[in-house]
Amino acid sequence: MNIDIRSVSVCIQALEDAIRYYELLSQSETTNNDDYQECIYMYKVELSRLCEMYSKAEESGAAPVPLKKLLKGKSKDN
Repeated sequence: MNIDIRSVSVCIQALEDAIRYYELLSQSETTNNDDYQECIYMYKVELSRLCEMYSKAEESGAAPVPLKKLLKGKSKDN
């Protein structure tokens, strides 16, 4: 499988942002928390899958940015 690692990195960042946004929305008393929790779960599953793909690319030297730096929510060292 030929993967565009730049597209994967953008998707990882976008999913992280979406998860944080939906977590914020789910805290509102005017929304249906279950709907947002379902979306958050689906996004986290896909994020995990993309991180696994990116990690394999990183191991082979094809990823320009280390996954640890790419993940905003996972690394507070930045």
